[in-house]
Amino acid sequence: MSTYIVLSRLNTEGIRRIRSHPERLVELREEVARLDGKVVSQFALLGKYDLFTVLEAPDNIAAARISAELGGSGRVQMTILAATDMALFTRLLSQSTETTGPHKWQIRVWAQVARRALRSSTVTRHVRDACDPLTIEGLENLKDFKGPAVYIANHSSHLDSLVLIHALPERVRRRLAFGSAADRWFLKGRKGFKKQGWWNSLSMNSWPIKRGGGRSSLEYGEWLLDKGWSLVIFPEGTRSTTGKMAHFRHGVSLIALAKNVPVVPVYMAGLREIRPKGSQEIVPGPVSVRIGKPIYLAPGTEVPDATLQLYRAMEELRSQTPHHRRPLAPQATDDAEAEKAAEPARP
Repeated sequence: MSTYIVLSRLNTEGIRRIRSHPERLVELREEVARLDGKVVSQFALLGKYDLFTVLEAPDNIAAARISAELGGSGRVQMTILAATDMALFTRLLSQSTETTGPHKWQIRVWAQVARRALRSSTVTRHVRDACDPLTIEGLENLKDFKGPAVYIANHSSHLDSLVLIHALPERVRRRLAFGSAADRWFLKGRKGFKKQGWWNSLSMNSWPIKRGGGRSSLEYGEWLLDKGWSLVIFPEGTRSTTGKMAHFRHGVSLIALAKNVPVVPVYMAGLREIRPKGSQEIVPGPVSVRIGKPIYLAPGTEVPDATLQLYRAMEELRSQTPHHRRPLAPQATDDAEAEKAAEPARP
């Protein structure tokens, strides 16, 4: 989720309504949540603007939608600005934006053997330590299924990839590649070999996807499909902090329609409570994984229609999956801890 600043100026009618119904300011939080956002804090101002709101939204499109919906009454003028935490901004100023990868050697036999040897330490032990218990349902939907395919899952924790690998049959995970944000997992110049792009390609079989890169960012994924490999892509694009699925981006639909491959939906519940975005530690707890039936998009389907079809399939899985309600893991308290918490649960 990204952070945004919203400056609001009320007209005469808007001021009158707020004075007579101050509870409207509280209801604003519910309206933002309905639009997949979250109000972090809100202040009344003296001067040109009347309200100052800090909110989180999945992306710029979602933030613009929130602004349009809330400002649609005509009683308020809203200015929305994308914001970056100052400590993060300072770090980004001294950090290269150049990325590495993709690494085509990642599908060679020697890389496959190394990855399998590493799995116990990079995946299995973390899943067993965090998921207590782990329930997997829907494996029968993959019994006679052969790839390649695009696997999609909801995204709420850095543990998502590890649990997904662990939950799938061995014949699937042997030829599975993960699409990962290039500006997060494949940046040049990061300290520590386990923060390097090549390590992510070796240990997790990850490949970089440039955010907002459009169809060109999916070319390597298409190459992997042509080689007989299946892909994992999180269509929300970023981790959810609300517990709800954010709007899907169109990348999965684009690549599935272009290569005529099925899409397998997977819904995971409980991981946000174990290690939500920004958490400092892992609190073991129950996790449920439900694997859905492969979805074959009809040739010629419009991309937005295909994306909606996939979203509805995931919502159906969500309704069938037990949700484990319990307190969230503790949150990071400063930037240094937040940076540490942002790393995946790997050794």
